[in-house]
Amino acid sequence: MKTGLTEWFENQGADFVETDGVQLPVRVSGAGKEYAAARESLALFDGGDRGWMEMSGPDTADFLQRMLSSDVRELSAGGGQWSALLNGKGKWVSDFLLFGLEGRGVDVIGIDLPASRLAPVRQVFEMAHFGEELSWSSPPSNRLLVLGPQAETTVAGLGLPLPKKESPSCVSTPELTILRRPDRGESCLELIGNRESVLEQAERLVAEGGVPSGLAALDILRVEALVPRWGTDFGEESTLPETNEWHRASFTKGCYTGQEVVAKIHTYGEAPRQLCHLSFHSGTTPLHGAEIQDEEGESVGRVTSWVWSPLQDRPIGIGLLRRKAAYVGNRLWAVSEEIREPLKLSLPPKAQI
Repeated sequence: MKTGLTEWFENQGADFVETDGVQLPVRVSGAGKEYAAARESLALFDGGDRGWMEMSGPDTADFLQRMLSSDVRELSAGGGQWSALLNGKGKWVSDFLLFGLEGRGVDVIGIDLPASRLAPVRQVFEMAHFGEELSWSSPPSNRLLVLGPQAETTVAGLGLPLPKKESPSCVSTPELTILRRPDRGESCLELIGNRESVLEQAERLVAEGGVPSGLAALDILRVEALVPRWGTDFGEESTLPETNEWHRASFTKGCYTGQEVVAKIHTYGEAPRQLCHLSFHSGTTPLHGAEIQDEEGESVGRVTSWVWSPLQDRPIGIGLLRRKAAYVGNRLWAVSEEIREPLKLSLPPKAQI
């Protein structure tokens, strides 16, 4: 599936790769230059790997409150919130970022989610919707990510409003919704709107020094920030506890789908598998999907993400391991064909408890 910005990035000279069913630029002028721009100045990425829904009506907050893991009643106009839609077993249906959209005349909540999860989420909402006074839609969304330390001043210099400093947050104009995102590995604003409006701003940002960039650089930023990705590090067979995405869950609100499993593991137990942060001794051969073995050669997990990190000057990654093997100091290796690469793991905060 192409995005609304595919043609624009083609004209910038991009190469493409299909990720989770979406065709995205993988590199334009080279991952090194693009990574440097995101870290030091301004880089522009296609945000089309994410989908967009809008839900409105007087019963919107109550409906989402009983469906989602976060406390939706705490979502304010212009604010944002990490959230998740789970099934009854605590497994993921989709990850969400919620946004309280302003200036629409009615209560409207924007739902940011993986593009591949739009249809499954709509199906869940349709099955759960009874007499509530609300509606939802998936308007065509053209999405431009603006990353880097110059993102805020450059966007403001174009005369566009900025969201609140807290992330996630949002602000709207008649043509654009502007998000402040916490999940892209670097200071990030996102412009969402009709194709003409977004492309107009893309050209203006290039004129201000913005570097059109691709997924290779974006993925390095993500892994350096230790942000797991839907379809890469977790999916429908994962539970929220094993991904350690606890910031998406409220433990003071009432019931929601999957709440019993999440609360029980949070209070009393451990998930049978854990997403862990990995650092590799050396090597430049990508190890995505490599088996992780212990000293006895037993398979205890797999590498889900692998990048060479300029920030750490070594390869790093994310991996899914059996809980019995997921402890600091365990001697482990990533094994793929003729490669046997030693690695070290570290645990997210909750997994250390």
